[in-house]
Amino acid sequence: MPMHRSLVLITLMLCPCLFRGAATLSPQIKKAESVMTVEGLLAPIKELSSDAYAGRLPGTEGETKSVAYLIAQAKKIGLQPGAPDGTWTQTVPLWGTKSKGVLTFKAKDVSATAGQDYVAWSVLPDETVNVPEAELVFAGYGVTASEYKWDDYSGIDVHGKIVAILNGDPPVADPNDPSKLDDKMFAGRALTYYGRTGTKLDNAYAHGATAVILISATQPTGPNLFQNYSRENMILRDSNDRSRVKAQALILPNKAKELFAAANQDLDVLRASAAKPGFRAVPLGIRASFQITNQVRKIDSANVLAKIPGSDPTLKNEYVIYSGHWDHHGEFDGKIFHGASDNAAGTAGVLELSRAFQSLHPAPRRTILFLWPTAEEKGLLGAKYYVEHPPYPLAQTVANINLDYFSNWGWGRTHDFSIVGIGNSTLDDLTARAVAGQGREITGDTAPEQGFYFRSDHWEFARMGVPSIETTPGIDYLGKPAGYGVEKRSEYIRHDYHQPSDVVKPDWDLSGSLEDLDILFEVGYEVAQSDSRPTWKPDAFWRPRAQ
Repeated sequence: MPMHRSLVLITLMLCPCLFRGAATLSPQIKKAESVMTVEGLLAPIKELSSDAYAGRLPGTEGETKSVAYLIAQAKKIGLQPGAPDGTWTQTVPLWGTKSKGVLTFKAKDVSATAGQDYVAWSVLPDETVNVPEAELVFAGYGVTASEYKWDDYSGIDVHGKIVAILNGDPPVADPNDPSKLDDKMFAGRALTYYGRTGTKLDNAYAHGATAVILISATQPTGPNLFQNYSRENMILRDSNDRSRVKAQALILPNKAKELFAAANQDLDVLRASAAKPGFRAVPLGIRASFQITNQVRKIDSANVLAKIPGSDPTLKNEYVIYSGHWDHHGEFDGKIFHGASDNAAGTAGVLELSRAFQSLHPAPRRTILFLWPTAEEKGLLGAKYYVEHPPYPLAQTVANINLDYFSNWGWGRTHDFSIVGIGNSTLDDLTARAVAGQGREITGDTAPEQGFYFRSDHWEFARMGVPSIETTPGIDYLGKPAGYGVEKRSEYIRHDYHQPSDVVKPDWDLSGSLEDLDILFEVGYEVAQSDSRPTWKPDAFWRPRAQ
């Protein structure tokens, strides 16, 4: 047994652990966890993030190689094909569109330059998308949220109009302390479902808007703010692929201020007004239009599925899903976006977990399904397609454990372990027990303002009622000074996140990632073995409304 695994297991055995009612981990569990190694985790990360995979963009040779690699690894491990028809994949139909867009304002002394002041695009699968000149309306944060008695579209008809909206949630001040945000409104500083760009666009469409102009919260200081929207965008190719606004743009705040000034409005004053209950949309008396040309691709991408059938005659028809998206951003401007941490690491983590489960004899009582979704980076599309066309009934799917934003970027071990969206289901309780077994502490989301709960594949399962969990690396690193984890995370996000430089670094230390995998293994094993299922907590903040 490699030394790094021995040290981990010594730590586990010295710490109290109530896993399945025992004082320590059972020999069977310890043996299965010993199958997972740093070498086993690192090898797929290196492979999938290498130049040969060209950034793993759906619908390219990078996808072909990624899918083939995952299937080959699953066969080598001894897994069974995961699709009900005996194959390894679920076809996910997509449209890909790469836009060149021009946004024109009919306003005195206002001109804006594409790629400098704004980026405009359309995801409609049409080579030409034009939005005729239409009235521009400022609709605050573009939010309709009945539970907060909030509707930025109240009292105005925006059918056929273009709406300008602010990014994020309305930052409602605490009535007792205006220097703080009201935790009872849009979760305070945490980004909620309503602050997501996709939610805003869907809401604008539902209210009849023809196009949307998103006003960026800040001027860009890091990598190109427009990068995500300048490269190829994707949507599902289905009966709803035209149920969306015709076009959208992201505009920088300095240009937005200039535009609003031409309408005799002060953007800062309107921004403050939009953060107060009772805000009403403001017609700007300015007209705008879009002219967009698209390169359109019809793509048949793939979710990769493998499984270990359950050993219980009844419970084998219920499913515990581990997921980790295989895709990344491909090539852009002649550079490969390698996606080592995001998400070759999560892809590799699911492979390691499958090796640990495959070593168990007998197999767990419930079936373990290993899912590598496509097109997460394009809007959680592979997971969305899975839950809307489930190969196995969602009513029989008892949990989703998702590995994205999973590896702690090779910086070593942490004292803490973070759950994104903590407090939603009893999966949190199982996780807390496993974390305590390592002598570590559990925390909630360490960056709630980023809205990570809605930014990975577990959200698609959660919104359909499947108890789901997403964990992130801790930030309290063993043997490091205070603030080290926050600093390293900030450096990663500034320099490597969704950039070509997200590659395996020579000094990576994945010992902490391995400990995190042990926790996720124990949680999934407990779910697979238990007579009962995970449940949503009665006061879960993100409990699906249908539950």
